[in-house]
Amino acid sequence: MGTSISITSKLASEQRPALEQLLFFNVNQHRVRTGIQQSIDTYGVPEIQEQDGELRVRVGDIEGVQTLFAVSEDGRPMGVAVFVRSARERFAVLHLGVDSKPSLSADQSTRVLLKLMHEIRSTARRTRGVDCIELVYRVRHAARLHI
Repeated sequence: MGTSISITSKLASEQRPALEQLLFFNVNQHRVRTGIQQSIDTYGVPEIQEQDGELRVRVGDIEGVQTLFAVSEDGRPMGVAVFVRSARERFAVLHLGVDSKPSLSADQSTRVLLKLMHEIRSTARRTRGVDCIELVYRVRHAARLHI
């Protein structure tokens, strides 16, 4: 099955170039360019910040933005998901990025994405009042994954 993938909310500051690649220079971003622009127009520009030797992602002036990282056994980020509670009943996934390196197979990319979404869904289930997850990257309208 390949590399072991774990999900964490912390990423070491020395992984900044890899995180920049995932968020800002991902070769697959053309597939969801309209959704990315919609997210930026609505919520603000994502920004990588370092605090106490760890990285996090801010989006505009929004409070409560959360970031999850899918990391390999050696701590290399393979994926990132940025989300926020956008309303009492809803989480909005503002940005998603999966490693686009040729060394990552399509099956591994799918596993990374599914693990990130599973963790967001688990977090939503544990959060009182949240009953759906909005995927902002959808072109026509936000897709809602009911919990």
